[in-house]
Amino acid sequence: MKRRPVWPAACLTLLLGGCSLAPPLPPAPRQSLAATATTVQRRISLIPDDTRRAPRTLLAVLRVRGAGWRAAFLTPYGQRLVTLIHEDGDSRYREGDVPLATLGDTLPPADWLAARLDWCLWPTAALRAAFDGTSWTVDVADGARIIRHHGRAVARITPADTEFARAETVRLDDRRGGYRLRISPLPETSHE
Repeated sequence: MKRRPVWPAACLTLLLGGCSLAPPLPPAPRQSLAATATTVQRRISLIPDDTRRAPRTLLAVLRVRGAGWRAAFLTPYGQRLVTLIHEDGDSRYREGDVPLATLGDTLPPADWLAARLDWCLWPTAALRAAFDGTSWTVDVADGARIIRHHGRAVARITPADTEFARAETVRLDDRRGGYRLRISPLPETSHE
């Protein structure tokens, strides 16, 4: 029985195993938003495309610090689950009142969520400046902001002219990430 060399199959496995169908992380905007507002509160609904997974609605307090930001995610009852820290090209979750290990896959990866919040909350001009000279682009068409990687649509955000401090509902449909996001302002409360 003649033996076939193993190395071609091993090389192919390593090559394919290192490839991902998801695009690499996009560059983050460097524009500071501190001039418009430093803190906003939003209701964020994470709606997985996989219908076996339940949607999750969290309250978020987003605080801008220069070109970076932090978002504390709370349950509707006020329990702080995690803080998403997005600064210096790095995104990570910091544990809140609940150990990170117990959250499982209730939250998407920190890098994914940080990039999508950038796309939804920063002005189009800031995204264009961040994407300049890369394989990423942002276009506005039919009232939506379209994020593309190598010309392929990755996400659609409505409305197209959304910005950090504007109190409006923003919707993101991520064509490759398997989630939809709905970011809504929290209702005003009366202090009488």
